[in-house]
Amino acid sequence: MPKETVDFVIDVCREYPEVLNVLCGVNSAYCERGTVSQDFFDLTSIYYHRLQWVDDFKEVKDQILKFAPTVPEEKTYEYYDMFRERLKGKVEPTTSGHGSIDLIVPGCHKASGLKRLVERWGITPEQCAAFGDGGNDIEMLRYCSHSYAMDNAPQNVKDAAKYVCPSNEEDGVLVTLEKLFD
Repeated sequence: MPKETVDFVIDVCREYPEVLNVLCGVNSAYCERGTVSQDFFDLTSIYYHRLQWVDDFKEVKDQILKFAPTVPEEKTYEYYDMFRERLKGKVEPTTSGHGSIDLIVPGCHKASGLKRLVERWGITPEQCAAFGDGGNDIEMLRYCSHSYAMDNAPQNVKDAAKYVCPSNEEDGVLVTLEKLFD
């Protein structure tokens, strides 16, 4: 992500104090002191194992790959729409549930990563299986021939998948994999 884009996204997010942001780079992920609580940092460190505190996002010296803002869950789609409008052409918002929104490089989604692996391994999308429950899974579910939306996924995710499997609360991925590899 170009530095100008990173700084622009930081400025937009700073206009909304309820946005709890994580800056994600190649070397680490970062939380900005004074903008999120220690509890948020501790919870976030479960998902970003090399999470670090920084004083100012704009001073981070890393290649930035995405932003991971968390917003009040009931306002997820308000923020999603705002990010789509204000950041158009710079980053793409995608939702992953529970107030989490990823701001990614346009075209750099889960399916683009799978396409690289398919080419590297000499296989086809018909040989791939994917599971998803959030908006950030839609491209991947459309790409893989064996695609499963979790039963607890929103309708747009279910529409992108070829099948629906039991929810993550019911071990849907494990249950389905056991059937696929029986």
